[in-house]
Amino acid sequence: MIKTLTLKTLTFAAALAVVGSLQAAELNTPANLGYEVGMSGEVSYTGRFPTQAMEDQYNAYLAWIAKNDLDVTHAVAPEIRPVASLDGVLNGNVSSTGRFPTQSMEDQFNAYLNWVDTHGLDQDYAFRLIGAN
Repeated sequence: MIKTLTLKTLTFAAALAVVGSLQAAELNTPANLGYEVGMSGEVSYTGRFPTQAMEDQYNAYLAWIAKNDLDVTHAVAPEIRPVASLDGVLNGNVSSTGRFPTQSMEDQFNAYLNWVDTHGLDQDYAFRLIGAN
């Protein structure tokens, strides 16, 4: 009984240490980069992106890559893996580069790249929000 209690206590202490280190490495979000959160509409609902449109397209991208069994790095991969939703004949909305299922998704991706560059953030900022590599 005492060994079990000691083991549980040590496990709990280790978990607290991990959570503490995660909080210490907090990502820069629009809110702590000086964007006004709230009624101004400068940031997305969750506060993770500078606009709601950017967050909406990011979420659509995540759903799209999951549906098509693609890696999160698809948008920047050197070669595009063929999927039906990127076939211009099957999908008249495919983006101009052929990397995204819609032009609005590509436009928001480019806006995202400009945003992270402007603020000195890593390009993988959005993916670190969800814990993806």
